[in-house]
Amino acid sequence: MSELLVVVGGALRAMEDYNRRTTNVLRRQHTELQHMVSMLTQTLIVVGSSGESSVNKLHDIEKSIERARLLEDMQLLKLRLGQCLEAVREEALRQKTDGQNSLEKLRKELETSPERLGIVSAAVDLDAATGLPSKREAMKAIHNAVALPHNKFLAIAVVSRVQAVNARFGYAVGDQILAAFADHFCGSLAASDQVFRWHGPALIALLEREERLEKVRAEIGRFAEGKLEKTIKIGARAIMLPISATWTIFPVVSPLEELLKKLEAFTATQVSRDYV
Repeated sequence: MSELLVVVGGALRAMEDYNRRTTNVLRRQHTELQHMVSMLTQTLIVVGSSGESSVNKLHDIEKSIERARLLEDMQLLKLRLGQCLEAVREEALRQKTDGQNSLEKLRKELETSPERLGIVSAAVDLDAATGLPSKREAMKAIHNAVALPHNKFLAIAVVSRVQAVNARFGYAVGDQILAAFADHFCGSLAASDQVFRWHGPALIALLEREERLEKVRAEIGRFAEGKLEKTIKIGARAIMLPISATWTIFPVVSPLEELLKKLEAFTATQVSRDYV
């Protein structure tokens, strides 16, 4: 009889131990499930306010898990969680569809806008020889600069011997000389600087600099005074022509008329010295 009691006692202790361990496992699983729902809720909060309703539902489910004890309770919570996640998926799909519709609308808008872009491009008067904006565009830019002259300068460069080249080899060769210097001039300036074909062999650049006039003059002089060469094919011959320019800088100041007189006077003086 005593042996039977010992066996029964051992079985009871084993069952108690099993029950305790099982309860601990269930408690840990219960806690982990609660943590998982909490992580999902925080993720939705970070994603954005569009899922506010789903966030509130998840908060309710998270609190219900704390009170749930029976299997039926957990099954009900599983159903509620499934419904909530379905709503989240529907909201995500709606946002994806809205985004695709917006992109498609933008694409169609861009496809239908070339005419408007063409109008804008056609409105800019370009010089045929150099591809630069013409004197008409330069006048607009100078007028605007005079209205807000702070830290603005006009650099003017007159390419040497262009008239003599035109007379000897034709205007097509002279245009090539101008285009070569224009490429050099534009390539040496900042991207924000505006370069224009003034008239004749003259180019001007509208600059905006924080430095004083002497510093700006030194900057332009480093490349404007350089000697270039251009190989031109004339008939069966290829000749190399030197390219150089005289230049100066004027601070942008009002009145506009006086500034324009200075530009014209400098251009006329340099062109009168044009010779081969």
